[in-house]
Amino acid sequence: MLRAPCEELVRYVLPALRGALVSYMYAEKKLKQVDIAKLMGISQSAVSRYINMERGLYRRMVDQIPGMRSVLEEAVVKLEKGQQVSVCELCHTLKEKGLLEAAMAIVKESRSRGGFS
Repeated sequence: MLRAPCEELVRYVLPALRGALVSYMYAEKKLKQVDIAKLMGISQSAVSRYINMERGLYRRMVDQIPGMRSVLEEAVVKLEKGQQVSVCELCHTLKEKGLLEAAMAIVKESRSRGGFS
């Protein structure tokens, strides 16, 4: 089967990062769901699903990979300043810091076991 190199990244890692961003802004920054939705350009319903763990199920990788949280915190600062944070930019930063391979390894290991533990 022919797959793009970033297919698993987009399907598993980025939703986990979005979920972690949403959780961070909601729990740590005490932002309202509507405000998070505006900052991230997603619906309030999507924010709610991230908070309730219905989306971004691999977000625990953020705590398992040293340095991942700081990348997310940098993204939140940019969003709060009204700056764009693109998927490609986030991916590039993760790759540059050597975090992308670690995230993909966690996803692959988890999928081979049938879920995230």
